[in-house]
Amino acid sequence: MELFNASGARQRLRAAPLFAIGPSEPGPALRRGFLIALPVGLALILELGLDSPSKGAIGTGALLAGFPAMDAPAGPRAAWQAAVAPLIGIAAVLGVLTGSNAFLAVAAMAAVGALAGYCFAVSLRLAIAGLSVALSLLIAQDLPLDLGDAMPALLLATAGGLLQAVFSLCVWAVGDRKEQGGESGWDWPAARRALRHNFTLRSTSFRHGLRFGGALGAGVALYWLLGIHEHGFWIPLTILFVMRPQEDETHRRLALRAIGTAIGLVIATALAEGLRGNEIAIAVCLTIATGFAYGLLTVQYALFTAAITTYAVLLADSIGETAFHAAGERALGTVLGILIAGAAFLLWPNPKQQASAAGQSR
Repeated sequence: MELFNASGARQRLRAAPLFAIGPSEPGPALRRGFLIALPVGLALILELGLDSPSKGAIGTGALLAGFPAMDAPAGPRAAWQAAVAPLIGIAAVLGVLTGSNAFLAVAAMAAVGALAGYCFAVSLRLAIAGLSVALSLLIAQDLPLDLGDAMPALLLATAGGLLQAVFSLCVWAVGDRKEQGGESGWDWPAARRALRHNFTLRSTSFRHGLRFGGALGAGVALYWLLGIHEHGFWIPLTILFVMRPQEDETHRRLALRAIGTAIGLVIATALAEGLRGNEIAIAVCLTIATGFAYGLLTVQYALFTAAITTYAVLLADSIGETAFHAAGERALGTVLGILIAGAAFLLWPNPKQQASAAGQSR
């Protein structure tokens, strides 16, 4: 089945409950996931295997650019990836510039998060692009970088995104020319109408943007207040992955996120301890985790979370953080992120009639 729909304009995708599969079938989804993971793996093998100063930055840029339009055929997918790549780079620069100051870090995360959340007003495909950009900011804020690293962050993150686009073009050139009704899923007039129409507190998407940005800002503020800078980004990372405009879908993802994170922490910690010093083997494991993350996103959300957690922890370990000693802080960050996401809906729920109407229309 198609991931979103033929035009990429769908606005909601329900995660399957624990022990269930869906909405995508595992076989095609995993094949697509590992195809999109190939440029990520190539970048990581070169960066880690050659002990490059970039330390996985290009591979991570390619990882983030792989999520937007991952449901689309190769041609439209390449267009989306090329469009998002520079935004991922700009977000990385913003992360470098704001990551050393608590007030700037909170403000930047809240603003970018609000914009990303509001993208749900247009489509799920655009929302995933926005979440990828917000994730780039979050990662860059957490890294121990100084102002001199801003330009390299821009270039490396953008290069990773463009690597994905070039790879998709190559896939298109060798024969993947299937079209989805001739549409890339982007329509400027329709997008402008959706953004204007939803610019009101009565809109679920607008309220989600404000709620999402506020929750992400609160997550960043909390890890500054608690002084857990090295692994505190796990708090807003959890919020970013679980919060959706609909309260029921958010609650579903909260439970699945907790289970998946626990599984991922165990797998990543074991791999990090067992493969210590073997950069090529680590790069291969990161590529496999990437393939599963792409492939399982719409098959089983808890398993997707396990895969993306494995990637994040294993990559962090490869650049100097100790996975075993950091596992407890990451688990704590996940719990705190889940609490913030749940509290956000308690403090500011959707209007009942609006939430009901949104559910019926989708």
